[in-house]
Amino acid sequence: MAELPLNSVEIVLVGTLQSGNVGSVARAMKNMGLAHLKLAGLQCEVDEQSRWMATHAGDVLESAREYASLGEAVADAQYVIGTTARDRRFRTLLPPAQMAEKVLSLVPANRVAIVFGREDSGLTNEELELCDDAVTIPAAPEMTSLNVAQAVMIVAYELFCRAESWGPAAGMGKLASSGEQQDMYDHLRRLLVDIGFFNPHNPDIALGKIKRLLTRAGLTEKDVSLIRGVARQLQWYVESTRGSAR
Repeated sequence: MAELPLNSVEIVLVGTLQSGNVGSVARAMKNMGLAHLKLAGLQCEVDEQSRWMATHAGDVLESAREYASLGEAVADAQYVIGTTARDRRFRTLLPPAQMAEKVLSLVPANRVAIVFGREDSGLTNEELELCDDAVTIPAAPEMTSLNVAQAVMIVAYELFCRAESWGPAAGMGKLASSGEQQDMYDHLRRLLVDIGFFNPHNPDIALGKIKRLLTRAGLTEKDVSLIRGVARQLQWYVESTRGSAR
């Protein structure tokens, strides 16, 4: 089988509580051809229990990188997918199969981060705001919550199956990184609050709608640069107009 295009895919665990789960995730990743693990806001030690649960996947575990926050962990990713059992900020939640198709359309030109939340509470709304899309795994209504390693295995399996038939022609151009997009949205928030377009007491509701619109477009680095240039010009115009009115 040809080399799989999964080298551009990262698994990100947020606030993991149990060290054994970190090891189990590493093993699930290696089973399905994934090698890059990031740990954001880790709430346990990577210890002997982690290594025991990561049977034959010690290399994935030992190469895992730790970050203080999810924002830091995904700053260099061009496409970020959150996992959730609840429909919160996202109007449409992708099933794993559709998520895998989207990811395989983006690699290898783009780095993709798939984010899994805490064992007891998942991802916060603020963390989901850092994601471009969200995936949910269907389960029986009386028990919708999966163990984090189980969730990683299901998502990784869908990627692995589709990666086997992947071809370079399926890929698309490079998108702007999550960090670049977040800087752009922060810029837009400040500008649109300043000119009175956003409610200054709760600007994130309207900003969320703009994010969803632009996420569907798939912003490239040039797109982000253009939008920020427009925002800077508008800011200059507003400030110069205010100055001349004094």
